[in-house]
Amino acid sequence: MSYKIEELYKIQKKDIETACHVLGKAFHNDPAWIYIIPDENSRKEKLPSVFEYVVRYSLKYGVVYAPTENLEGIAAWVPHTTMEKSIWRILRSGAFRAAFKMGREIGKRVEKLFDQIDNDRREHMKDRSYFYLQSIGVLPEFQGQGFGGRLLKPMFAKADIEGFLIYLETETEKNMHIYSKYGFQTLNEGRAPGADFHFWEMVREPRKIEI
Repeated sequence: MSYKIEELYKIQKKDIETACHVLGKAFHNDPAWIYIIPDENSRKEKLPSVFEYVVRYSLKYGVVYAPTENLEGIAAWVPHTTMEKSIWRILRSGAFRAAFKMGREIGKRVEKLFDQIDNDRREHMKDRSYFYLQSIGVLPEFQGQGFGGRLLKPMFAKADIEGFLIYLETETEKNMHIYSKYGFQTLNEGRAPGADFHFWEMVREPRKIEI
């Protein structure tokens, strides 16, 4: 079976709000976001704003896909060349507005966790070309129906053809095992500062294409 990027739906500006709500619902029970926003009601309210930052930045400097125009799930990708989020890039992407909606306290917790993860990524991937899977999530009602694979496999096929690496982090052991089946290797298992959950930093080397 072929997996082509062209078969995915490419998110546009008009889809941003819906895409943010999809990711907010997908990550509602994720350990990292429970740690960052412990209160369930606050998490439900604030997570779409958190992911607006991700979606807007990825739209400006990378690409965001859904399986179909119904937005059953979202995958946000950024090439290594624009992974460093300078003030200018954040301004141009419109992500500052999302950060303001997020609130100062949540912003501090996000920064505390992801500073460590960003530093690890720089160390692991220095001088290497790669695409970063900034975020992937599927709406709860569509989970277990293959939508995650539909989002991932076209980029894996593209990586194999063009010869680039893919890098990601995950905060659940279940997802770590899923990514391992797709050919990802764990570079580091870390622990969030002051938190009781682990994260896995992983990379996928391109596979050789037999002609």
